[in-house]
Amino acid sequence: MMLAANISAQSSFELSGYWLPGNPRTTLLNGFESNPSSFSLLKDWGLTMLYGSDFSNSITSNLYLISLSKRIGSSFLTARYTPGYQKDFVFNNGQSIVLHDSTTQPLDSKFSYKELFGLGYSYKFSDKVSAGFTFRYFTQDFNQESVYPVFSDTLYLVRENDDEKADFWRGDIGVNYSPSNLISLSFSTLNLLNVNANTVDPQISRYELKNDKGFLAEVSFSPTKYLGLNLLYETSKDWMAGLNNFFNAFNGDFGISVTAFHDQYQTPYIAGIIPAISFSTKLFGISLSGVKYFSNRNVVHAFSDFQNSGLDNIINNRYSSDKAVLTLTFTLNTIPERSVEFLDVNILNEIFPILSDNYLDKPFAIAKVVNVTDHVVNAKPSSRIEGLNNGKIESPVVTILPHDTVEVPFYTIIPASYDKKKAGISYVDFYLNTTNEDPDDQTQKPILINGINSWDGKVVNLRYFIKRDYEYSMNYAKNILSRYKGELDTMSYALSIFYKARILFNNFVSNLVYAANPNAEADYVQFPHETMQLKGGNCDDLSVCYSSLLESVGIQTALVDYKPVNGIGHVNVLVNTQLSPEQARLITQNDSKYFIRKNEAGHAEIWIPVETTSLTNFEKAWDLGAQKFDEDALDNLGLAKGNVQIVDVY
Repeated sequence: MMLAANISAQSSFELSGYWLPGNPRTTLLNGFESNPSSFSLLKDWGLTMLYGSDFSNSITSNLYLISLSKRIGSSFLTARYTPGYQKDFVFNNGQSIVLHDSTTQPLDSKFSYKELFGLGYSYKFSDKVSAGFTFRYFTQDFNQESVYPVFSDTLYLVRENDDEKADFWRGDIGVNYSPSNLISLSFSTLNLLNVNANTVDPQISRYELKNDKGFLAEVSFSPTKYLGLNLLYETSKDWMAGLNNFFNAFNGDFGISVTAFHDQYQTPYIAGIIPAISFSTKLFGISLSGVKYFSNRNVVHAFSDFQNSGLDNIINNRYSSDKAVLTLTFTLNTIPERSVEFLDVNILNEIFPILSDNYLDKPFAIAKVVNVTDHVVNAKPSSRIEGLNNGKIESPVVTILPHDTVEVPFYTIIPASYDKKKAGISYVDFYLNTTNEDPDDQTQKPILINGINSWDGKVVNLRYFIKRDYEYSMNYAKNILSRYKGELDTMSYALSIFYKARILFNNFVSNLVYAANPNAEADYVQFPHETMQLKGGNCDDLSVCYSSLLESVGIQTALVDYKPVNGIGHVNVLVNTQLSPEQARLITQNDSKYFIRKNEAGHAEIWIPVETTSLTNFEKAWDLGAQKFDEDALDNLGLAKGNVQIVDVY
């Protein structure tokens, strides 16, 4: 007895010629064959019809497919009826009968394979990820003519037809991932689920459609707005590769496509091509495609060949003929059309996570947005930075006049828990919404996210490093000051701040060394706890650490920013002793060792400069800080010229 070989022919196939799942121009709503996840970019209702002709020995025309699709929120549903997905075979089964006129009539075996209808569902989890499944119903009819002898008064032969049906459901699942507008990835099963509606005789079952399990992977790439490349690969080593090109004309899109395919069960290696042309608008689409096989299709096949190989694809197999297919699509969108569009987005600044407050009132990006309607529109901008934001961050609503173009700022929020050390290139998704949940328009831009220790070089922004470690600094400072409680309690209250600053400095520097650049990065600043752990740092690190210790126990500080000279800048600390000018003699007789500033109430207070890189003792650090401040800020008019700036830490 002959047995069918376990051969898996190509499962996926598209008659329309356009099958880029990530491109709205090519989502023709009928592609269960190469789209088992039922993915679609349809906004509301869709109707698709395929009508075609087969060029076999005689030309036959048929309605291949009609499908209806609907999107409900994030869900997408499709139902299709496929009367033209059918393949019939008639074979001489090797038997014959002699008729009464002595002529011989062969007996036939007739096999009919049909896909009747399919159902699809997909769900959009996010702008990048969707997943879904398809169920398809197949019928198989097997009819064999046979002759049976009947013994009665005389022997005679009875001719009978043996009919068997083998109907079944096929189910598959898939997932689609679009990391950007340029690329779309799809992964799906092949023949994951096969449920037989009935059983057939084992002698007949070998002729059933093959249902070998496998996987399908597809990648779609659009290097430009109007060009699309697509590659589909099955685990059976079969593949399809296509090129789509579009251009605008007559308020619509013209498209040209060509797809080549390889099926291991067909010859030659590239079994054929599917060229197509199309025209589509927002409401209507039409495409004319063809299937051209490179092998001769008008040949007679032996029953033994079919017996050995079997069949696993109804519309694409070694017995399929060349085709011409007309595809019509109709879309009805009851959802409001887009009112605003992006013209361009400009990233103003890379992201420094430590500068979290900056992004609340200073935009990190500016977009040019146009109102494409004849009425005033309120646009709601939002954005999401991959790796930084869990959800969309909304920016202020912008009112745009009809057909006007405006600049729209985008703000973001840095989560307090962000602590990544390494910088990396990420991307930002920008959205514009008007009247519905789905964005009117969206776009994507790359952006650099720096590590949490990265600094933009502006001394004013060192305050963020000072404040981040307040809990650590407070515990450290209170632990040190508690050892001197008796001494502090017995001294004049007016001098308590000065002596606390001296005690903290002397303890702070006792185990530290100056390192010009301990982390080998010019714009890397350590947090106070890191400076203590590493036992050293440069002027930025040491000033941040000392200021944080003082601020954590209520001692007001400021940073002195000495602007770069020959490319080298410097920073140290000013400490507010809260002494009045009349009380300055309590700490020094040298009036060049302090600086007088007025507080918010207008009262003059004594501030003393401290050079934090002087890791000896407080008196030496104070002397060095005062000398530099007196020379650079006062004598050389650095404060007046802007070469020296005092930055308060609030």
